[in-house]
Amino acid sequence: TRSIWVTGVQTCALPIWLNVGPGDLITLIPPTPPRINAALGVAVPKLWRYEVTGIFDTGMFQYDNQFVIMSRPAAQQFTGLGDAVSGIEIRVRDPERAPEVGRRLEEKLGYPYRALDWQAQNASLFGALKLEKLAMGLVIFFIMIVAAFNIVGTLTMLVTDKTREIGILQAMGLTSQSIRRIFLLQGALIGGVGTLLGLVLGLAIAWVVDRSGLITIDPSIYFIDRLPVRVEAPDVAVVLVASFALAVVATVWPARAAAQLTPVEAIRHE
Repeated sequence: TRSIWVTGVQTCALPIWLNVGPGDLITLIPPTPPRINAALGVAVPKLWRYEVTGIFDTGMFQYDNQFVIMSRPAAQQFTGLGDAVSGIEIRVRDPERAPEVGRRLEEKLGYPYRALDWQAQNASLFGALKLEKLAMGLVIFFIMIVAAFNIVGTLTMLVTDKTREIGILQAMGLTSQSIRRIFLLQGALIGGVGTLLGLVLGLAIAWVVDRSGLITIDPSIYFIDRLPVRVEAPDVAVVLVASFALAVVATVWPARAAAQLTPVEAIRHE
């Protein structure tokens, strides 16, 4: 569905298959109770005709499916409110302060007025998003664990393959601490390169998905017609630090195993 901009606040929406466009006339039935027609003896609703002057698409299903925009006097006449209004929407500069502003308005206006901020209106959606974010964090953590095991396996195979070379270096005077540092540095290099490549690739994919609207979703369930992507710097920093630290920690055991080799055993290794 899509919303209609009528000549002349919020009433209803029209389905997209009606193919309504600017200049077309539409007939709306008001929400007020119909009056009894004396001649027919039945309730007959009053019909209102409006000219469509434009169509807007916000991408938010709950708005595009429910709202028509018209002048306030015309809306008051259509809904039978007289000079009253059903609600007033206020936009604040900082959206995060909306609950605070709402509480202050309620305290000042008192009963029967009440303020409903955007966070309270979408509390269930935000709760689901928090749970989804937690689940995604666990998935990313397990992916990093798998990557760490790959680093451990790679360095262990490298130590096994280079055992003779390690023994030769030790015989030439290289200390166990130096051997350990070499493998730690190699593991840190692998983790750093992998983290950097993952960062670049992830940001690129996020930008493409957000700009192109590549992933479409059912707006009747998720209230939006495509998957938006917003990159949060703190989340990116946490993932980067955690993945690099895990990669470095994964190199400790192979590096320790390499440092514990004795020159004689290492040189004789086949």
